[in-house]
Amino acid sequence: MRHHRLTRSTATGLAVVALAVPTAAAQSQDLRSPDARDAAGAAQVQQDLRSPDSRDAAEGRGTFSAPDVTVVKLQQPSPAAAGGVDWGDAGIGAGALLALILLGLGSTLAVLHRRHGAPARRETATTG
Repeated sequence: MRHHRLTRSTATGLAVVALAVPTAAAQSQDLRSPDARDAAGAAQVQQDLRSPDSRDAAEGRGTFSAPDVTVVKLQQPSPAAAGGVDWGDAGIGAGALLALILLGLGSTLAVLHRRHGAPARRETATTG
């Protein structure tokens, strides 16, 4: 009995080790291509946790070194004359209303057509 228990414990231990070794080996293996590894190494930069104002002050930038600003005013399009009709907006509204009417009419015709399908046959009893 003792020999059976020792064999079972040894087999269990070997199975656990056999499963653990490939997992440990795979963790240290880098499966990326050489180009991807080089790019990842070059892309690692330190994150600067300072505020933008602190970074500017540390690099000597501030309002004293800001460039001159030129303000450019653009002409606004003139609004439609008071009381005039904007025909573009009127056309859009008319088109939308027409589309809505046609959609409602088409839906109504589809429902009515479905209701008035082929009449069901009735069988009558014949006496003979």
